[in-house]
Amino acid sequence: MLSAADAAAALSMEGAIAAQREAFGQLAAGQAVIPLRAVLPVAGGTTLFMPGYLRASGVLGLKVVSVMPGNPARDLPAVPGATLLLDDETGLPVALLDAAYLTALRTAAGSGLATDLLAPPDAHVLAVFGAGAQARQHIRAIRAVRPIREVRIVSRREERSRALASELTGVDVRTGDDPGAAVAGAQVVVTATNSASPVFPGAALDVGAHVCAIGAYTPQTREVDEEVVCRARIVVDTREGALSEAGDLLIPMERGLLREGDIDAELGELVNGERPPGNLGRPVTFYKSVGNAAQDLATAHRVVEAARSRGLGTLAPL
Repeated sequence: MLSAADAAAALSMEGAIAAQREAFGQLAAGQAVIPLRAVLPVAGGTTLFMPGYLRASGVLGLKVVSVMPGNPARDLPAVPGATLLLDDETGLPVALLDAAYLTALRTAAGSGLATDLLAPPDAHVLAVFGAGAQARQHIRAIRAVRPIREVRIVSRREERSRALASELTGVDVRTGDDPGAAVAGAQVVVTATNSASPVFPGAALDVGAHVCAIGAYTPQTREVDEEVVCRARIVVDTREGALSEAGDLLIPMERGLLREGDIDAELGELVNGERPPGNLGRPVTFYKSVGNAAQDLATAHRVVEAARSRGLGTLAPL
């Protein structure tokens, strides 16, 4: 059994990004069995059940995670849950991991991988919308792949912006409440919020910028407007997930401004060399993630292997 602290001690952000490369590569190569996740509305929010099997790695498991908007007011994580790994030959449980930390880590690592493949190599200004666990991990991930010198944080809760800013070293940090000013001149923009509507004006985005949108996960919600997606080379974690859940894309499609064919690639197609990196001549690049169990399984597997070698975690009888 591995706590969030165990996982943090076991796996670096670079290791998590490497796990995402493995996960997305297997997805694109047809080496992963990932059923569309089951989503249940519950009293406090939404609970998601995400099973999967990475055949090439022999990693089998399930994540159960909830999105509970009222939890921060209770001093609880907004996205609690657990990840269970099973032996793919015997079906016996192998490990149980805290999923709140792993979800933030693997999502940010996926964005880090996308940024490495799509953003300008010299990108040095990062704008982040949100100041929670996802924002914190995304700053780590983007800094792992790009020479970020300035971080701009925008949040509806100024005290959280200041708290996050106080944790960052080695970069200039700005907090504020002007979304247009935050993205102007930023080469990488991350949206990691609970917002149901666009959090910044797309017209303020500079040519050459890269956007990672990871907060909205239903067809009715979005964090970016049509101005962004209609200008962008669009890369998604999976087409199936994006076309089922990504309001950032589905809302413009419903309005006739975007077509399914405008999704250029899945991230794994870039990993496997089936599609090239970069912007392909488009003004901006846009990576949309709604999350996939392959990401959780690959990351959890790496955490477990590292934890075993370092003696981390607690052994529990079945």
